[in-house]
Amino acid sequence: MLETTAWSTDLAIGHEVIDADHRHIFETADALQAEMREDEPAHSIVGKVLVGLIEHTGGHFAREEALMQESGFPGSDAHKREHALLMQKVNALHRRFMDGCPDMAAEVADFIQHGLVRHIMKSDMELGRHVRKDT
Repeated sequence: MLETTAWSTDLAIGHEVIDADHRHIFETADALQAEMREDEPAHSIVGKVLVGLIEHTGGHFAREEALMQESGFPGSDAHKREHALLMQKVNALHRRFMDGCPDMAAEVADFIQHGLVRHIMKSDMELGRHVRKDT
């Protein structure tokens, strides 16, 4: 079982809307982990998580990219590439789920932890330092 990192204010980048988006991602990870602790996790939770991630991360990434542009963030090109790769991965996971691939909960949880959470803890924290420096 994967361990998720709990949301804390230490992970806040200092932008209210983006920090709320990040909290939502951590809450999604927690909900999936809780479901995985059940004897027979519901297959439908994986689909709901994937659809939620697609809907949420698309808007979230657009908000982050607008913030990068507004603040003149020097790492924006690399950051945008990370966003594109993360979206490709979540879309690929969703396609596999829709094709009937069974038992994807652990793989989706791994993507959240090692894809999205790692991105927040590294790349988004760099963006936060830049934004705070400019204010």
